[in-house]
Amino acid sequence: MTSISAGPSLVIAHWVPGLPESGAQMAAMMALAKKHKQTLGFLPDAAFTGAAEAGNLVLAQQDAVLIGYSLYRVTRSTIKLTHVCVDTAARGQKLGQALISHVIAAHPGARAISARCRRDYGLNSFWTAAGLSPSAEIAGRNAKGLPLTLWRRELGTPDLLSFAVLDSNLPLAVLDSNVVIDLNASPKVHRPNRVESQALMADWLADEVTFAVSIQLNHELDDNDDATERVLQVQGSQDLPRLPTSWPEDQRLEQKLLTRFGTQAEARDRSLRKDVRHLADAIRANARYFVTNDAGVLAANSWLREEHSLTVVRPNELIRDVLDESGAYQPYAAGVFERINLRWSPASELREADLERAFMNYDDHEQGRAFRATLRAARAHGTARVLLDDRNTPLALSVTDLDSKADLRVPLLRVAKDPNATSIALQLARQLRVDVLQGGHRSVIVSDPWLHRRLLGALREDGFARLRDGELTATPLDVATTITTAADLSTVLGEHAPESAEPSPALSRDLEWRFWPLKLWDDSPCYVVPIRPNFAMDLFGYPFNLFPQRRALGLSRRHVYFRSGHSNPFRELPARILWYASTHKDHDVQEFFALSLGVESRLLPAEEAHERFSSLGVYRRKNVNAAAKQGNVNVLVVEDTEILTRPITLDAFRARAAPHGVRAEFQAPRTIPPAFFRELMEEFNKAGRVR
Repeated sequence: MTSISAGPSLVIAHWVPGLPESGAQMAAMMALAKKHKQTLGFLPDAAFTGAAEAGNLVLAQQDAVLIGYSLYRVTRSTIKLTHVCVDTAARGQKLGQALISHVIAAHPGARAISARCRRDYGLNSFWTAAGLSPSAEIAGRNAKGLPLTLWRRELGTPDLLSFAVLDSNLPLAVLDSNVVIDLNASPKVHRPNRVESQALMADWLADEVTFAVSIQLNHELDDNDDATERVLQVQGSQDLPRLPTSWPEDQRLEQKLLTRFGTQAEARDRSLRKDVRHLADAIRANARYFVTNDAGVLAANSWLREEHSLTVVRPNELIRDVLDESGAYQPYAAGVFERINLRWSPASELREADLERAFMNYDDHEQGRAFRATLRAARAHGTARVLLDDRNTPLALSVTDLDSKADLRVPLLRVAKDPNATSIALQLARQLRVDVLQGGHRSVIVSDPWLHRRLLGALREDGFARLRDGELTATPLDVATTITTAADLSTVLGEHAPESAEPSPALSRDLEWRFWPLKLWDDSPCYVVPIRPNFAMDLFGYPFNLFPQRRALGLSRRHVYFRSGHSNPFRELPARILWYASTHKDHDVQEFFALSLGVESRLLPAEEAHERFSSLGVYRRKNVNAAAKQGNVNVLVVEDTEILTRPITLDAFRARAAPHGVRAEFQAPRTIPPAFFRELMEEFNKAGRVR
């Protein structure tokens, strides 16, 4: 009889038939089961004896007195616990955990251990302490139909899904519970970060990152007392692979992380111990990212990254800052196109071998035959062009279909491997929209089957939609108008108008993104933000933008602007932003020159602000620190910045501001009435002037 001694008189061992004491042990075990039948459920005597004779009964005896037992079966390499029973007088000694550990040790080839338990028994802490996690919920077979929780723990080698995650070449991002709940909670549940988290559901992200969760997620979902919501969230999260864990056997990493957070952090945040389990599993799995909206965990990003190579990000930061080859918020190298001369040239002016070397998709093993055939036909008919820099280095390739009529079809679209490739890709996406408008086409369809991931991301980021066959399309509308009714939307958008949709700021923003350069003026808040000319030049390439098609190859989708201030002046976001270039040293500009959408603003310590947002701006750490007042800076994040078709001089602004009661003094950001903003846009940013 294999046994485990846990103290001078405690013995845990498998029951062995045929021994002198076996009959008495069996009788004592069945008596103990009947004593605790309220939480064990009914089991026929034959089931006890059958499992025991099969070698699946473990007894715990203190001074030869039975105080606990475990009854189980093994099917398809899974240990299925039927009963784990400890006498009331013997509880509090972790005897149940010891029984389960003994069962596991007796079956080293088992891949998992599982149990079913009614929720109303209140035994969650017991199963958790034994290392099992709630994996699903089913209706019970009892008379009341009370639900059963399925508890499970993986043993040994990870399952195929987890193995695929751990073996993937893509970076691993572990989602915190708050993000998973954002993705799966019903609309009735208030989730302030729901929209931001839902950006992670974009299908192109599957090509850029692998998502997984810690098994701790199961426990937190199971803590929800709303049965309907709990089942919905558990079911919605089933497709996320669970990482293997060393908890509870080995908790050294968890303790190390708790110590690093400090006792004060633990006192402030009662959920920190749960957070630490998520982080520990992510670190053990060599995850690169931990995605969360938890402020306490986000604040630990610096030391987690330095000590454990784990970067903590918000959902939008994962997309924006980290995944530089994904489709959302790709990094933009500000000033690239203002400091070099770029020009489009016929592809026939370059050698075929040079074009192949620059633009073949070697990463995805594209074959040269089809690439060369498409390129040769386009070169011969003059429908292929190459974007060159001042050293004649090829940066981008665009081939249009000879038969393009109503739609502009693009069978070949490439960017070269270049430090500024993501910026070029974003610029190129906008150039295609301008080509549609200049050529009188209805839309653009990119059908390149070997599109680089970086370029695919740029097109998706620019609002291109994916068709069923994988092609990408966009329909630009060069219209700027005020929308007040659904009928107005139908008039402007025609067949593209959303059904039964009433105008709203959120809808306007979505439509402007999809149909750029469309502008739908509404009653969204409007701010004028002053910026010094030197920063305007660095951030937006204005006023010294030398590139001739600045609207076509416009700006990044997202920038950040740091400014000094004791408080946050942007009370209402999202909002329209009108940029005013003021004066600085020899630069006396005094012009309103660009339009943006403000999407986020906060007051942060200068060091934290630079750490979190430096990839979106051109500011060095010293610039951010210089702007700080009492150690803090105001951070304004903007999207979709474009230069106005005509700059507005300060005198012109003043002449039009007086009737609206607006003073033309801009030492700091100020609001202006939406009606006044629309008036300025109708005069100075008219549509139909694609350059």
